[in-house]
Amino acid sequence: MPHRTADDPGRPRLGVLPGFLVLLSPVSQLGFTPVSVVLGDQLGLSTGQVGVTVGVYPAAAALATVVLGPLFDLVPARRVLPVAVAANVVLSASLLLAPGFTGLVVARVLTGFANSALLLCAAVAVADANRGHGTARERGFSRLQTFTSVGAVVGLGVGAAAAGLGQPRLWSWTVVGYGLLVLLLAPAIARRLPPAPATTGTAGTRLRVVLTDAGAALRVPRTALVLAAAGGVGWAIQAAHYAVSLLSEELSPPLWQRVLLSVMIPAGVFAGSLLNQRLLARTGAGTLFARTYPALPVACAVLGLVVGASGAWAAAALLVVLALLGVVLGVLMPLSPAVLVGRHPDLRGSVTAADSVTKGLGSAVSPVVLGAVAAATSLTGGFLVLAAVAGVAAVAARSAAGVRDRDRHRAARRPGASSSRRVGG
Repeated sequence: MPHRTADDPGRPRLGVLPGFLVLLSPVSQLGFTPVSVVLGDQLGLSTGQVGVTVGVYPAAAALATVVLGPLFDLVPARRVLPVAVAANVVLSASLLLAPGFTGLVVARVLTGFANSALLLCAAVAVADANRGHGTARERGFSRLQTFTSVGAVVGLGVGAAAAGLGQPRLWSWTVVGYGLLVLLLAPAIARRLPPAPATTGTAGTRLRVVLTDAGAALRVPRTALVLAAAGGVGWAIQAAHYAVSLLSEELSPPLWQRVLLSVMIPAGVFAGSLLNQRLLARTGAGTLFARTYPALPVACAVLGLVVGASGAWAAAALLVVLALLGVVLGVLMPLSPAVLVGRHPDLRGSVTAADSVTKGLGSAVSPVVLGAVAAATSLTGGFLVLAAVAGVAAVAARSAAGVRDRDRHRAARRPGASSSRRVGG
């Protein structure tokens, strides 16, 4: 049975357990980015093929969440957890066999499915454990981001070290080892997960209801705007990681510098997620999302200019800007799922999946765009294009807050209306 909190016996006390689940995903996903270039050289792959192996993961993860999201509104997360962890371990171990391009792509696609299930398990657990407690739910999502950033630091650090040593298997063994640890803990974690909300009717009927309600929710303007802004976050972070990998290969720095470059963004994300929890004590997730987002296109543009600079100061400036970009991303990343689940609590699996889909699509497209623009112009030019797209996403985030404010204003003006019925939560 799930443990209960002392102040609210009806709320399961999950502690750090969901964090163990989300930590595995970035170790598996982001750690592959620096390793991919070296692995591609060992397998005789072209630059384009290496880019495909990087971009196919978020694309597969996005597809997986489309399929799995509504199911998590029907199936308890504890049933999915052991299978998802075991699949990740097996797929990471398969990379030790140094498969060709096709095998590598298949492994990354299936890993995207397994990690999407893990992330949904953690998000649904946080949503269910804090149902009806908005601030606790928002901070719970922020804590998930803290663990994600720790996993990113570990994954990128190990990946960069493995790439610098020319031993991509070092990263694979790390993923397998941690995956086995989580697999051993999976039964205990599953017992602590809260039960899914009670449902009635046949499975087919419940699924049709969920899909109908989810489709209606995604058509709500403010929900669509938040999702568009979430896609901009995924767009920025994956492009930045890929650019750092390209820059490391171009400069061929010493191993310690390669590792330092790789971990600056996730270190900043870690700091940003801690800052997020402090800021949430003062304002709601939606307002914080809208106010913070304009800093993202500015950070992308500045990073592009610093990447193209030369001189003794350029290296130090690059590290600082990478960390600041990470801080902005760390504040933003847990906000969109918190906002969406708060608006649609009965569709917590579906809207969390929709958030992951838009971020995944942004992550899948941005390395391709960055590489194409960088090849045609320069890496600075690629970042300026990324900054422009992030600027459009910032407008969407601000507009989402504006739609909410207009809804409240109209409700307040209704004669005799003391409260308004909010569409979708």
